[in-house]
Formats: sequence, structure tokens, C-alpha cells
Amino acid sequence: MSITKEFSNVLIIGLGLIGGSIAKKLKNNSFNGEVHGIDNDSKVLSIAKENNLISNQTLNLDNLEDLLVIFCTPVLSIKAALSSFLSLDPSKEIIFTDTLSTKGLIYEVLQKEYKELKDKFVLSHPIAGSEKSGLMHSKHDLFEGRVSIISPHDTNQEDDIARIAEFWNSLGSRVKILSQSEHDFIFARTSHLPHVISYSLAESLFKNLKEKTFEYSGGSLEDYTRIASSDPTMWKDIFVSNRSNIISSIEEFEVSLTNLKQLIQEGNEEEMISFLHEIKRIRDISISDK
Repeated sequence: MSITKEFSNVLIIGLGLIGGSIAKKLKNNSFNGEVHGIDNDSKVLSIAKENNLISNQTLNLDNLEDLLVIFCTPVLSIKAALSSFLSLDPSKEIIFTDTLSTKGLIYEVLQKEYKELKDKFVLSHPIAGSEKSGLMHSKHDLFEGRVSIISPHDTNQEDDIARIAEFWNSLGSRVKILSQSEHDFIFARTSHLPHVISYSLAESLFKNLKEKTFEYSGGSLEDYTRIASSDPTMWKDIFVSNRSNIISSIEEFEVSLTNLKQLIQEGNEEEMISFLHEIKRIRDISISDK
């Protein structure tokens, strides 16, 4: 899919897995505009420049017209990253979006501290990623066939929302709309809780089995604990920024785990097989409808 020239300039803040994959997709599809990058690691910037993923390493934002700014930072870094844009001319043609895994905290920061930028910030979240991190693991087809969520708020303009939707579509994504509260509620359960469980399972196994953990394991254990290799800083920020929803999801899981524990403890085979069959049925239907 070729990328239409929706923006003259794209600025990616954070050239890790997601930011790097956006840059590679733009390059792969012969984007007609200029791609710029900001990253805390000068080596990453140099590599991006050497591979023609970004146009330059020094920026004068005042000179960039028709600009899309994409924040690909850890969630709790968004506040500091936003401060660079407060001095821009209010009439500048610019739209902001993000790729972060929680929405409520970002909106709260915009509402309380960056009202000047709020109207032009369209919250989004591409549902793509890996337990691996960094520019070296980025790939141009990361977003192909994946869903990207847009969470519009009350002062967004329809044209800005449409341009962000078109941008994600052009990267190969299917765009869905969720409110901020829906987004954070759902992803606490479909993404954040699985990471909580994976980290907890890995910690429990390594504490009790140590070096024997994987020596006697099948592939399912490696699959289940794979996401415990995810970037700790990113997931610390997600856990902190969506804590109330994540705590609720953990409590829901604890109820289910306790129920299964009781069935195992009691050895009631009839109730146990009924429980397992029902969960299998629900899971299989949910996956087939995806």
C-alpha cells in the first residue's frame, strides 16, 4: 500500500521498536515528505540517519510545515516530551499523536498542564509490538493487518481525527475508535494483565526452580513467559499509569484462579471438566470471531 502525502513532515519522538518501525514503513513506501527523529540515544540517531530512516539529527521546529508529531516514548516520559512544543506559534499547522499503551494519563496531562496542545493531540495506539525493544528490532511490516486504536476527545477536530486515521491506515493498520476509558479498561485486561501474570509466573518459577526452570519445560512455558522479557521501563510506566484498571483486572483474575484452585483441591472431576470445557468454548469462540 502506498502512502499518500498526508503530511509534509513527520517527526518521530523515540526511535525504538515502534518509532523505528514507523520510520521503516515510511521509507519502504517511498513517503514523499520528510521524516525527522528525536531520541535520547545519540547512537540510535546516528544509525537511523545512516540508514536513511530520518532526514536529519538537528531540528528547527519553526521551519517544519504541515507537521505530524508522533510520541513513541514510555508513558511517563510524555510530560517532558510535550514541553518542547509549548513555544511554537499557535497558528502552526501541526497535529500530535502517540503510540502509548494507556490513554487516561496522557489526556489528564494535556487537560491540566498542556491545554495549548490538547486540541491538536489525537490520542492513538497501534496494537503491535514484541517482547524485543529498540531500533534494531524494528521492522517495516510491524503494523500490517494490525488494529490501531484512536481515542478522540471533546476538542479534537474531525479533520485531524481523519488525518490520523488515514496515517495509520497507510501503514497497513485497521483503525478502530475507543474512548479513553474504554481503551484503558479493555487493555488492562487484554494486554496489561497478561504481562502481570507472565512476570509473576516467571518470578515464581525462577525463585523455586532456579536454573531447572527451562531444562524440563515444554514450549508452552517459554511462550507464556516470553513477554516477561519486555522492556521493564515501558511496562513499569504502563502499570503505574493504568494502575486502577490493572488492579481491578488482577482482582477479577484472582477470583477465577481461586475457583480453579478450589476445584483442584476438592478433586471434583465432574465440576472441573465442566469448568474447563466452558472456558475452552468461550476462548475458541472469541478467537474465531477476531
